[in-house]
Amino acid sequence: MGDHTLRAAVIGGGLGASHAYAYARSPRYELAAVCDIDPGVMPRFYERAEVPSGSLGEYTDYRLMLEREELDVVSVATPDHLHADAVCDASVAGVRGILCEKPLATTLEDADRMIAAVEANGTCLSVDHTRSWIPRYQQMRQAVRDGAVGPLTRILAHMGGRRSMLFRNGTHLVDAVCYFAEADPVWVVAAHERGFEEYGLVYDGKGGRDPQYDPGSTIVVEFANGARGLINSAKLTPQLFEFDLQGPEGRIVVSDQLCQVWTTSESQGALVPVSSETGSAYPDPFGTALIPAVEELAEMIDGKAESSSPARRARHTLEIMLAALHSQARGNARIDLPLKRE
Repeated sequence: MGDHTLRAAVIGGGLGASHAYAYARSPRYELAAVCDIDPGVMPRFYERAEVPSGSLGEYTDYRLMLEREELDVVSVATPDHLHADAVCDASVAGVRGILCEKPLATTLEDADRMIAAVEANGTCLSVDHTRSWIPRYQQMRQAVRDGAVGPLTRILAHMGGRRSMLFRNGTHLVDAVCYFAEADPVWVVAAHERGFEEYGLVYDGKGGRDPQYDPGSTIVVEFANGARGLINSAKLTPQLFEFDLQGPEGRIVVSDQLCQVWTTSESQGALVPVSSETGSAYPDPFGTALIPAVEELAEMIDGKAESSSPARRARHTLEIMLAALHSQARGNARIDLPLKRE
């Protein structure tokens, strides 16, 4: 743990209260300011962040906040399509660390602009794919790395319920597949749920609050290391968020509610139970899950850690989701990556 306190602020009071909650509860930070173009969100922001009302500098222009507050770290929790300017401006202003909400961006052009800015300025950047910091998911990724299933060949990912959306919540699902695969995606095939066949090639952001504007989609992703992701996001299925990790030597099922591990019997090839755990893996209350993320960001600034949710993996996640739109639009065709700019 470092011996210096980092000044932090949040851009986007509507979505950023969980970030503020985390900064306020980490000894590494002084939460200094918040910015939102709508001052009307502030009462709710303070309530959800459990921070005393009026205790922070309040701004409606984040550029002015960056100029006045001498910040070390900012969270960017604006609507998805507005991430790029805020991240780039904060990086150019000399902010040392940024935690950006997911998805990283809504276009590859914006994603590339953000990555170029932070790499040019030496800014540490993590993306809020929250399960990257949840111990159960970290432990199961390490088990895969340690050979618990042999070479990872299949990642079956399921998300159900009315808020099963390709971008808004599906970002977490797709990114977790990339988290386990640990390789570049090389092609994508996708088919949206019925009713979304004509969705088009551009995500317009409406799905952020209203699920009817954001399709569920079934996606197949091939990775460079031979792992294949089978991603099933469907509103008309039970509400769940689950991963089934398989290889020739075993199987792991991990979700927010359970974790089960099997190994393959040497004699018959059947699955033999190894361990089983139930109970919520997701911290409570609101905002607690981001405390490890902001503390890791402080360690990144100190040069003692790398991001558990780096921007380049977040770009892969975005590219897969955009490729799913292209696949659907082309009659469920295979889309080779990198995605061609159109």
